[in-house]
Amino acid sequence: MIALVVLAALVALGCALASARRLYFATNAIAIHPAVWLDAIARGEGSRAERAVRRDPRADWERELLDASREPDAQTRTARTNELLIDLDFRVSRWERVPRVCASIASSAGFLFGSLTLRFGLVASSALPDDARGGAINAVVLQAVNVAALGVAGTAFAIAAQLHARRMKKSFEKDVDALIQALEPAEN
Repeated sequence: MIALVVLAALVALGCALASARRLYFATNAIAIHPAVWLDAIARGEGSRAERAVRRDPRADWERELLDASREPDAQTRTARTNELLIDLDFRVSRWERVPRVCASIASSAGFLFGSLTLRFGLVASSALPDDARGGAINAVVLQAVNVAALGVAGTAFAIAAQLHARRMKKSFEKDVDALIQALEPAEN
């Protein structure tokens, strides 16, 4: 019966970790967050931020955005920027379905392991004398509920991670749009 508790905990933990990974992808799609870059531009330190982008080996997307924003031809600049936005959407959307799947897996596993705990416990308690059986059944039911609660906890974390990742993705996309506007050359 302890093995079922451990299995339920491992499934819930695995689902929570996978959901946290999705949250990481939604908030760290590129090396330098656009809000940080926008703050630097607002403070008049845009050239300093640009140097930081050029030096950071992880900032490949940001360098391409800088290069695209410096493109003299407006159509080429727009095309390159749109291509970068498609790439960014892929990066930000990685593992987007994982928390939903994890919520389903965690709840199903919790209820499965909880029902198995209940079944094995009731079978074992049937061999007990009548005066001890009532307390044993109560203990088994409590343990089964606790095992199912592990699945519910994994589900709750996955749902919370999904909701937070969705909000962070929208905020991230809004910041990227503002950054692209800030980097766009002034029209003559």
